[in-house]
Amino acid sequence: MTRQTYLDRRWPETPIFQDIAKQWCADQSRMLLDLVWRGCDLLLHDDLREVPFSKHDEAKEESLNYLLALRIGQCMTGDEPFSMIPQPPETTKRKRGKGKSPTPDHGFVPYDFPRSVWPLEGKVLDHGRDLRAYLAEINGNFLTGRYATFSREGAMLGYLLHGDAIATLVEIGNRLKVQLNPHPHFHDRPHRVSVHRRKGNELRNRLSDFACNHLVLKIPTVSRSTA
Repeated sequence: MTRQTYLDRRWPETPIFQDIAKQWCADQSRMLLDLVWRGCDLLLHDDLREVPFSKHDEAKEESLNYLLALRIGQCMTGDEPFSMIPQPPETTKRKRGKGKSPTPDHGFVPYDFPRSVWPLEGKVLDHGRDLRAYLAEINGNFLTGRYATFSREGAMLGYLLHGDAIATLVEIGNRLKVQLNPHPHFHDRPHRVSVHRRKGNELRNRLSDFACNHLVLKIPTVSRSTA
């Protein structure tokens, strides 16, 4: 028998928990995605248009994920029934013993049921065909239930350094071999949604249908450091 974490014991997979896990994302996802886009707008306005990225910058992905979390936090009122947590643990897929739980870059987590993580993963894309790491997150984490274990939705954010955001979304759909549809509430954004059937998902709550939001943010860059 696998030993449980405190989070597993505190919020067991009861039918009530499973129902809330199914419903809260559908109820809140528009609000969550609006916060992500507003955070992206602040990141562009307050940071990247003041000091653009350089090809010589190290830790690009780490820096962008860190600043995005900060800017999303600025957009929150404090009255939301959830918080944004860096690298929240997805304990169901933790390896036995001292193994660490899988951790997406960010997660929106409801205060009352913090095992229901709505994950957000950010990946730097050097250009519109540089998708290996991006697709690996979807196929290896989202569609296996390692991330979004108790969620029907999640998001991938591509930080695009060179190229066109819409063309990149088209390429993502081609590589995934699925249709990417515009989000009904974000028509004016480079934002698409793909719907998947998670296979081999042994979760007891059977959240096999999964919607992946794809957001592409064009990152201002310069050819050399401005330092």
